[in-house]
This record gives sequence, structure tokens and C-alpha cells, in this order.
Amino acid sequence: MGKKVALVLIMVLIGTTLLFARPTKGIAVGAQVGPLATGVVVDFPLGPVSFNFGVNTPLMINYIKTQSEDVFEDAIAPYFMVSADITYPIHLGEHFDLKFGISTLAGTDFKNAIIGIAGGTVKGEYWIPNKKIGIFMHMDVPVVVYFAAEDTFLVEANWLIPLLGVFTTTAGVLWAF
Repeated sequence: MGKKVALVLIMVLIGTTLLFARPTKGIAVGAQVGPLATGVVVDFPLGPVSFNFGVNTPLMINYIKTQSEDVFEDAIAPYFMVSADITYPIHLGEHFDLKFGISTLAGTDFKNAIIGIAGGTVKGEYWIPNKKIGIFMHMDVPVVVYFAAEDTFLVEANWLIPLLGVFTTTAGVLWAF
């Protein structure tokens, strides 16, 4: 009995990849807001998975820098935040997808180094009926922290890293072409 239910669920999941809640199967661009990632995103489906890339500013770090009266001016680098994820959409309604996958959020100055987190992600997308506009909520569960410089590459994992997901959660809006 359990094997039959599992087989039916697998067949339903495979069948749902052909149905997209997005009004078009093309590229969607938009904006996201979050403590460490506020900026522009692009999302596009490629076969059964979706790719999402973003260039952001870290609002929380910038706020701390402005309120600290230059105490942290030399301690915090002027990083841009770059986000990326690969997700598998599960069609849960005519206008709603729930996406599961892997994600990364990295800070970089595009010159010296990159520091970031990577792990699992859950993203809900709701597309407004008869419109090309959708809203989303992106939640991360990071499991590793990484750092890369010219001659250094470090990866660290411990039990505190998933708590960083509180700061990497974003919400936003997408417009489909």
C-alpha cells in the first residue's frame, strides 16, 4: 500500500513540472526586499527547474554603518550582495507554486574576496489571476558559510548557521514577460 501511494505521489510531482503558475513560461524580473538582500532579481524556468539571480544591497549592514557614527567604517567592507538559487516548482494551485531547492547569498566587492552562505531554500510564488505580476516569499535554511579570496578558500558548517536564514529571507514582486 505504501509503495503505491509513493508511486502515485512521484507521478503527480513529475506531472506538475509541466504546469507553471507563471502566466508565461518566459523570464520574470522584479525586486526583492530583505535585511541582507534588497535589490533586483531575474527568475526564469529551464525545463523542470527555475533559476533565480539577484544583485542586491545589504540594507541591515548599511543601516548599522549609518547609525554607528563611523565606528564600523573600516570594519565592514562595502559589499554588494549577490543571490542565486535553483528550485524545483511544485504546482499547488492555478496561481501558486511552492519551490524547493538550493540557494546562496554572497557578499563581494567584485575585487578582493567573496563571503557567503549556502543551503536549502523554500520559495512561494503567487501569480495574480489574469495579470503578469506575481509576489513571492523566499526563505533560506543555510547550512554552510564560505569565504574565497585570491589564495584562500574556506567552508565552515556548524549548528548556528541555519539561524542566519532569519536575515536572508526576502519578499518581493515579479513581472513576467
